[in-house]
Amino acid sequence: MRQIAPETYTVSVAGHRIDLPVLELDDQRAIALLMVIDMGLRFGEMVGREIAALCAPLRPDIVVGSATLGIPVAMEVSRHLGLDQYVILQKSPKFHLADALVEPVRSITTNMPQKLLLDRRQIARLQGRRVVVVDDVIATGASMAASMRLVRRAGAEVLAALSILTEGQSWREAMGPDAALVRSLGQIPHFRIEGGVARPDPDSLAPVAPERRALRTG
Repeated sequence: MRQIAPETYTVSVAGHRIDLPVLELDDQRAIALLMVIDMGLRFGEMVGREIAALCAPLRPDIVVGSATLGIPVAMEVSRHLGLDQYVILQKSPKFHLADALVEPVRSITTNMPQKLLLDRRQIARLQGRRVVVVDDVIATGASMAASMRLVRRAGAEVLAALSILTEGQSWREAMGPDAALVRSLGQIPHFRIEGGVARPDPDSLAPVAPERRALRTG
């Protein structure tokens, strides 16, 4: 992917203005790319604190994230919730995952088969527990939906799905009723390339932020 005009897109993440590079996907589409692992420790600490504040009223027992970019999010959210343990869902079949619990990812953006894997030794941490599932960006919704299915198969109650950003609106359809459980710190649009310039699609942005409200019990 190469950078394309206007080169950056400014997004508000929990009130903090962040410039993201705009990269060409193909001759018609572009994306504002968040790479959380490149954003530094202060950014990671900030988003962990803010996501934890959104879900703290639910009093979750454990945080679940997905490899790879969801790992630092899960760690920071857990730390700010005062939790020591967390669970990571893997995407590559490492040797210790030969007997993993597997959930297909029904992605609308690729024909390649994808799956999430849960180490069976981690099931005991989820069974009967109150769980929040976190990630860096919810884009198509396919990965988050698969994560929630896998966590429920392990016997957990999913309280919320949280992310730094949501991208566009297609994730709502992919997640179905679970879209109501989503909260994020900000949102980015889809981009269409016109005349060599990436232009935000206004229809891909929701009115401000039901996603940014804290989740409440009862």
